[in-house]
Amino acid sequence: MTSLTLLQTSTGGSPFIVALTLVSLLITAILALIVAYLVIRGYSQNRDRARLYLAVGLLLLTTGPILSQFILTNLDVASHVRSAIANSSKLAGLAAMLYAIYGVTQSIGGSTARRRPDCTNYDSAHTEEDES
Repeated sequence: MTSLTLLQTSTGGSPFIVALTLVSLLITAILALIVAYLVIRGYSQNRDRARLYLAVGLLLLTTGPILSQFILTNLDVASHVRSAIANSSKLAGLAAMLYAIYGVTQSIGGSTARRRPDCTNYDSAHTEEDES
């Protein structure tokens, strides 16, 4: 008779909990990819660079660490190196998202205007008198 050798083993809990954790990470990655796709589609419609940085930040914050942990674990990379790479991805994602909110400028009518933190578009020549 041949013996069955498992390629994956679970440590730190029951196999059900480990499988549930892996499935939840997979669902998280899929949802992040869907949201990033929708944000990139919005970027392609109006060329708002903030949306592009938001999508990149979202991918780096969510999907990047998950994929790097899976890939580097299978390549037998030390745990502290895996953690450093995953945390670097999270940090870069947060930086890209902050840049999308506070740092992106856009051209309005030939002049460069800074985006408001609430991400609303505004015209630099627009005043409150125009609204009445």
